[in-house]
Amino acid sequence: MATTSTTLSSWALLVWKALQAHGHDPRAIFNQAGLDPAKLGDGNARYRLVEMSKLWETVINETKDPCFGIEVGTLWTATTFHALGFTWLASHTLKDALMRLVRYSRIVNNSLNASLEVHGTNLHLIMSSGEDERNVHYAARDAGMVAVVVMCRLLCGKNFSPLEIQVTRKRSLCGDRLENFVGTSIIYNCKQNLTVFDHMRAEQRQPTGNSELAKVNDEIAIKYLKTLDRNSVAMQVKSRLIELMPSGQVTEDVVASELNLSLRTMQRKLGEEKTSFSSLYKKIRQDMAGEYIKDSTMSMTEISFLLGFSEQANFSRAYRRWYGTSPSAAREAFVNTDFKI
Repeated sequence: MATTSTTLSSWALLVWKALQAHGHDPRAIFNQAGLDPAKLGDGNARYRLVEMSKLWETVINETKDPCFGIEVGTLWTATTFHALGFTWLASHTLKDALMRLVRYSRIVNNSLNASLEVHGTNLHLIMSSGEDERNVHYAARDAGMVAVVVMCRLLCGKNFSPLEIQVTRKRSLCGDRLENFVGTSIIYNCKQNLTVFDHMRAEQRQPTGNSELAKVNDEIAIKYLKTLDRNSVAMQVKSRLIELMPSGQVTEDVVASELNLSLRTMQRKLGEEKTSFSSLYKKIRQDMAGEYIKDSTMSMTEISFLLGFSEQANFSRAYRRWYGTSPSAAREAFVNTDFKI
């Protein structure tokens, strides 16, 4: 059975606030679009994507402003994206934050697929949707693009802009206004939606980074995803891996048992989601190692334990294989990096 595409009600709350700010009656517009305004008071509530598209269309018709999505995107705050917003702001670097956006993007929209790729001196944030393109309103895309830039500026400074933005859609009436806000060129009719960042700039340490706050909100985000992704075995496996990793006894059999699945069934379902137990385990270990090493309160022994390594030497060898340097050298380099203010 196909999963219904939904988005956080807090995203719709920004639409409500923008309508109020411009003297429109948001309740009447929400009712016209068939959305229950009562959900706006629940930070965990969700609207179906088809309902949100109808809301965007109603908003554009009522306000006569084709660029209303840009206005909505500028209102982004940490609470808009649940725990993702807070763990984003607590990230030590923009790259860390982008990795969290990739990891938790489905909190915002459960049909959203995100990835982060290194291309030479640049980082590419690639976004796609499993939803029918016709169900995603152009104003929602504008709002999302602007919100990502707002998020980056809250982390890196008000003058920050990505190097380039590529989108699959055609240029709209808001093209100039969008480019003026994001501060970079937008290329239309591309094969994929991606935002290009300078890799070196994305790895610069931010003074607002806080490992403890990031970890707490990571846990909240993971817990929320578990409730959201009951139909995704891959997400359930990820959650169990994080919980079981410190035991050092993480095997496919153990995780399958935890999920009340046979080993063969779990492997088949992971294959249907185009992944495997081994690749999930390796990726989670590598990502968590990269984050833990930046927390000066955690010893190498503690990190080794949390990642399920029987000996610190095994962790050191794995870290060098993943990142091309020793964990102690990586921590020293991070600690000695000048803040970018």
